[in-house]
Amino acid sequence: MERNYKPTVALIYGGRGCESDVSVRGAEQIMPLIDREKYKTLSVFIDKDGRWFCNGGEATLAFIEGVSGLVIRDEMNAVDCAIPLLHGDFGEDGVVQGALENAKIRYVGCGVTAGAVCADKALTKMVARALGIPTLPSITVTSESEALLAEKALGYPMFVKPCSLGSSVGTARVVNRDELLSAARAALKLDRCVLIESYISHPRELECAYFGANCKEMFTNPGEIVCRGDFYDYERKYFSTEDVSVLPEADIGADIKEKIKEYSALLVHTIGVRDLCRVDFFLKGDDLYFNEINTMPGFTPDSLYPEMLKNAGIQPRELIGLLIEGALMRD
Repeated sequence: MERNYKPTVALIYGGRGCESDVSVRGAEQIMPLIDREKYKTLSVFIDKDGRWFCNGGEATLAFIEGVSGLVIRDEMNAVDCAIPLLHGDFGEDGVVQGALENAKIRYVGCGVTAGAVCADKALTKMVARALGIPTLPSITVTSESEALLAEKALGYPMFVKPCSLGSSVGTARVVNRDELLSAARAALKLDRCVLIESYISHPRELECAYFGANCKEMFTNPGEIVCRGDFYDYERKYFSTEDVSVLPEADIGADIKEKIKEYSALLVHTIGVRDLCRVDFFLKGDDLYFNEINTMPGFTPDSLYPEMLKNAGIQPRELIGLLIEGALMRD
């Protein structure tokens, strides 16, 4: 895109949610990838209290006299595009996207509705089932007492997770009533509702990367997370990777690859996901199950999404540039 000025790109990271540390690690990787010859940059940090900081001062999103941007120390700093590199609650769920819409700031990633739908695991599974995409049996509960319904509906072992958090925060495998109630209690401290689903031991964890920006679209061949533990929990994802391998392309049959890409495309287009996401599946034998959609995949050194794009021919610097240009082209 030809232009005679440098657009300002605001990289927003941190956040009120449980995954703020993951966001900070990702921002450290992405900021150097933004082409300084093409763009000016602003580094915007949201702390745990929801306060925004930029250039050493508190910042407020605003649209004033036809200018969109951040007010810092009573001075407007124009923003042409934002990258909300935020994960989970208060970031990936449409909350910050709504604030950006209100300030008339273009941004990378999902809009409010698609972000909110994908952030709710139970709601996303409902969409998948309506589309004929297989998922593991599950129920949603809002109290400890309701959690006991899972004993009859599903049976042990089960997997308990907050509906609207990512990175395996608050997740637990349970094998008896005491563990079920304890896990539900812990998850309800983090979220208003809890997803309880049937547990399958040691499934293959397969992921499809979606990229669709600046007139390009692709669904990559699935990558794989190989975890030699009980399951791929928060600690293994980000802090202890000795028993985890990340494979940019899984060694699976062509029919499974195509089925994963078919299901991913159906979900992305139905929900209205845009720009980027990661669609996760479990494979047990010949049985494939949709798990969840991450509308802002991780960009830490151990994250699979950028590796799958590299494997498909899009290097990280090019990826970030295409995402920015795609966002700048929006009305």
